[in-house]
Amino acid sequence: MGPEEARIFLEVHHAAVRGLAAEHYSPEVIDAWAPLPILNEHVEKVRSNPDRELRLIAEIDGEVVGIGSLVAENSELRACYVTPRASRRGVGSALVRAIELAAREQGIAFLHLDSSTAAEPFYAALGYEARERGEHILGDGRPMACVKMRKRLPSSSF
Repeated sequence: MGPEEARIFLEVHHAAVRGLAAEHYSPEVIDAWAPLPILNEHVEKVRSNPDRELRLIAEIDGEVVGIGSLVAENSELRACYVTPRASRRGVGSALVRAIELAAREQGIAFLHLDSSTAAEPFYAALGYEARERGEHILGDGRPMACVKMRKRLPSSSF
C-alpha cells in the first residue's frame, strides 16, 4: 500500500466514523478514533501494517467508498467502514462477505470483532452474535464502548 492508498484508506475510515458513528459517541471518543488532521505519521502507521491485515476496498464508479480488514492470525474482522454517501447500498455487506470468504480460504472457522454500538445491528443482520458489552481501547488509550461479537463461518466447499 502506497502513501496515497493509505491516505484514502484513512479518509474513508474518518468519513464513516465522523459521519455515521458521531451521534453514538462523545466528541472526545470520535477525535481519538478518527483524529484530524490526517498526519503523515497516521499514513505511515497504516502502511507499516504491523498486524499483517488483509485489507479490502470497495469502489462505486471508481471512487473508494468502503474499506475492510481481516487479521487472520487473530480470527478478527478488524474493520468495515463505509462512507456516508455509500451507506445502506450493500457496500458494507459486500465487504463483510469478502472478508468472510478470505477467512474461510485460510481455514478460519469463526470471526470475532469489537463492534461500535452504532454498527451492532449491521453485524447482527449478517449473523454475528453479541457475546458481551465491553470496551475497545483506542490508539491513544481511551476506552470506547463496544459490543464483542462472533460468528461461526460455514465450512468452505473447496
